[in-house]
Amino acid sequence: MNLSKINILLFFTFIAFTSVRLFAQESNLAVVNSLNKVIRPIETLGADSSFTDIDFLKETLKDKELIAIGEVSHGTAEVFKYKDRLVRFLVTNLGYKAIAFESDYIAMENIDNYISGKTDSLVFIYGTPVISTNRLMIEWLRKYNLNQPDSDKVHVYGIEARGFPNVIKKIIEVNRSLDQADKTLLEKVALKPFNKIDKAEIKAMKAVLTKLQKIEGSDLDKHYTELLSQIVYGYYHETTKRVRDHDMANNVIWLKEKAKDQKLILMAHNGHVAKSEIFNVPATGTYLDRKYGSKYFVMATDFNHGKAYVNVYVARNKPMLGFQPYYYPEVNSKNGYEFYFKQCRFRNFIIEVDAALKDPILDRFLTQPLDMRMIGALSIPANTKLSISKNFDLIIYFDKTSSAFN
Repeated sequence: MNLSKINILLFFTFIAFTSVRLFAQESNLAVVNSLNKVIRPIETLGADSSFTDIDFLKETLKDKELIAIGEVSHGTAEVFKYKDRLVRFLVTNLGYKAIAFESDYIAMENIDNYISGKTDSLVFIYGTPVISTNRLMIEWLRKYNLNQPDSDKVHVYGIEARGFPNVIKKIIEVNRSLDQADKTLLEKVALKPFNKIDKAEIKAMKAVLTKLQKIEGSDLDKHYTELLSQIVYGYYHETTKRVRDHDMANNVIWLKEKAKDQKLILMAHNGHVAKSEIFNVPATGTYLDRKYGSKYFVMATDFNHGKAYVNVYVARNKPMLGFQPYYYPEVNSKNGYEFYFKQCRFRNFIIEVDAALKDPILDRFLTQPLDMRMIGALSIPANTKLSISKNFDLIIYFDKTSSAFN
């Protein structure tokens, strides 16, 4: 190949590379410009402030029955402040009287007794981290309920049983006719560390469950037995993750059917309330979406950079560093939704997904699978590839966050 042909080849290679780069920049700019046309600014995090900036939700949510408010992490201060604000809005403006948390059912009964005025103090028992992250919301709910007749009081619930102690104590309390041998077995299991319960004890527990399921009792008493069954058959199953989300969905459905006007607020991690199988198994939200369709509405929270309170991972076979504020850097990859969100004109904002999809550019952008923040109790993983339009109906985005605890 002579020099002139090489120069021509290099020239066209340069043109092709430059065109791709310009297209990427143009595409990036087009997405941000389109986002800027539909996003709504978050005016305040103050839960007791005017709801003027979210008043549009009255129309958006008027026909919904199950509203999920997701958490990008379980330890992000801004997320819990805004969830408090949304709960107050939904209770006072749209008549929601039932709130279900990703928490232990029996432990949440203690909180419900407090906000209902049945007790005057909050006693922490295992399974209630909700107290720490939602304390202001809990106090507001108690104050709100003091001025309401019993039929209009707000109630809070848990959507799972976290370990044996709480549910076993409750079952022994409500089933006075239990054989002494069965009661002794239950008490023994309740006192043992979760990972020390052996197969023989689980087999014996299944036999006790068979007896409990035949005992006549209230609908609530039967639910306690169902919760125990979910632990025995679920948490010791080889596909624990799939079983847990399935069980939580069934518990949400049970609660919704008993809630005032069958309207329920669900508070759980983004990964649980998502509509599709983003972790290759059905999420709680997958089952709820299949059952309720357009009546199920999902709000997800997201952030670009900042701190979250998590259990810090070091490396495989290394001890965890414990729960502490952990910094997540800015998203600088075009493969992440936050890369585009951080360039928008508002630092913190809301996106109504259906409205955004009317724009062809945003339709493509919000439908394509990109990375999105997805932080659990551990500091990793920090993101998961998903399609926003296939999972969430509204995005609540914060550019910078702080830890829920210092």
